[in-house]
Amino acid sequence: MSKSDAYDAAIWDANNKQILLNAVRASQRAPMSFVGFGEMVASPSFSGTAGSSFNFTPSGLASYALNPSVSYNGGFSTYSISNNNTKDFVQRIHDPMDPRIKQYFEDHKWPKEIVNLLMIESLQFTPAQFAQLLRARDNACSRPTSGRVDEICDQLRKDADAYRERGCPPRGGTSFLNSAREFCSMNRFQTVLRTLRLVNAPLPPHTRRTLEGLFYYLGELIAAQNYSAQPYVPEVLMEGPDGIHRTIRLFVVERGNPGPGIAAVHVNLNGEDFFIPKPRVGAIDEERSMQVLDLVSIALTMVTTKDSLPKANTLSLIAVR
Repeated sequence: MSKSDAYDAAIWDANNKQILLNAVRASQRAPMSFVGFGEMVASPSFSGTAGSSFNFTPSGLASYALNPSVSYNGGFSTYSISNNNTKDFVQRIHDPMDPRIKQYFEDHKWPKEIVNLLMIESLQFTPAQFAQLLRARDNACSRPTSGRVDEICDQLRKDADAYRERGCPPRGGTSFLNSAREFCSMNRFQTVLRTLRLVNAPLPPHTRRTLEGLFYYLGELIAAQNYSAQPYVPEVLMEGPDGIHRTIRLFVVERGNPGPGIAAVHVNLNGEDFFIPKPRVGAIDEERSMQVLDLVSIALTMVTTKDSLPKANTLSLIAVR
């Protein structure tokens, strides 16, 4: 592997680990911390010695021995890293994300339910708006059709059944907070998103997440699977390559040492291991954990542009092979 490939792989792994580690911290309501990955300089290190012996006679050279010893290490000699826990950086991650960031993902055809779950903090309807939405849903689902409409209506019925079976409180109100820590709150919010999607209605007035809020939402997804009194694995409704809508796992994070070859991303917090299993690439219901990391990474870059980050100091490291 070339040095550029090694550097690329190291930054990819470090970036994914930083996102996952901060999400795990958020799941435990612990403070988060960020660093910026900077430039790396590769330069060879060379050293050499030569020991020799010579024997001469009057007739000329009788024997000659040369014993050279040469060592060469071609590796990274310097690497820069920056502490991003500064006033400017913290201010940026506390501000609501620019709506153009969400628009970017929509323009590039990212799955709508994933984008809305990660980017929107809450939805607010007027009573009249919400009543109109419910009428449109009932009208659409009362006329059996094949394909998309029937598939979403069927999922809405399953959502309602699961809500009752979990003993969730009666649904009511026209304000919907997007929280994933408990099943009932996530089910309620997803039901509204799916209803809007069914009738092709635009989003009502809503609150955008901050970047910090996005990390806390990932923390809620982790808590739902690992700490909740009634654990569950959050899922999203997506259209598969076969054109059929089905639910798939959104962001899978497990606890414990995964063993070799199991984890796509693996971190340790306070002596406890957390990992994202390697996705079943190509499976019709492939989980979207790595896609979620990608979205967060892009949003992090967009929110904290290069000019807003503190300048990095260069640290000298020991050359490695």
